[in-house]
Parts: sequence; structure tokens; C-alpha cells
Amino acid sequence: MRRIWLVLLPVGCEPFDAGQYAPDPGYPEPFDTGDVEPEPAIDCADTVEFNWVNFGKGFFTESCNGCHYSETPFRYGAPEYVVFDTSGDVWAHKGIVLAVAAGETPSMPPNGGTTDLDRLKLQIWLTCGEPGQ
Repeated sequence: MRRIWLVLLPVGCEPFDAGQYAPDPGYPEPFDTGDVEPEPAIDCADTVEFNWVNFGKGFFTESCNGCHYSETPFRYGAPEYVVFDTSGDVWAHKGIVLAVAAGETPSMPPNGGTTDLDRLKLQIWLTCGEPGQ
């Protein structure tokens, strides 16, 4: 009987230099961003309803929480106070989320990977939805 030994090498397990992959976007000190909103370009009467359960949680888990989850070991320059663990966390930062992750010139996530359709859904949810949904 032959034995095959699997040897695991610690490849890519080193901590990365903060900002190496996601440069610090220069967030200001903590402040309430809930009232900072771009002009809504969406007619909410003619949209599908999106909420945390049917869109937000999956979007933030896949696109944002690599850096913005409260227990992420390496935040790559993301400010400690900008976390998206819950719907309430997202709504607390609604204005900045819309400014940097939706619209025509999004800067987050810095490595891309989100689709225009997902960015539109994000904008619809945060423009037409209600906090806590």
C-alpha cells in the first residue's frame, strides 16, 4: 500500500502591508454619514424592492467584508469604524456607501469585481428602502 503525504506550505499567509492592495481612501474621522446623499436618480415607484435579506447581506459579504467586517484580521487600510456586519451598520454609513460604491464613478471595492447591476441594486436599496430592512 502506498502512502501519499500532503505537505502544506505556508504560501501567501504573510500579513500584507496595509494599503498594498487597497490604498487608504483617506476617510475622515468618524462622523454621521447618514444624511450625506447624492441626488436620487431613481424613481422608487418603478423599482423592485431590495433589502438586507434578498440583496444587501450577500453583496456586502462578497464585495465589502474582506476589509470591512469587524473581525477581519487584515483590513488593508479600511478604517476600524467602517464595518458592515449588519444592515444597521450599512445604513449608518449610507451616504458614504452610495458615494463610493454606487453611481457612475465608484471607487469601492478598489479591486473591482462588482457588476453594474449589483451597484444599481445597492443604489435602489439605499435610496428606496427603509433603515433596518
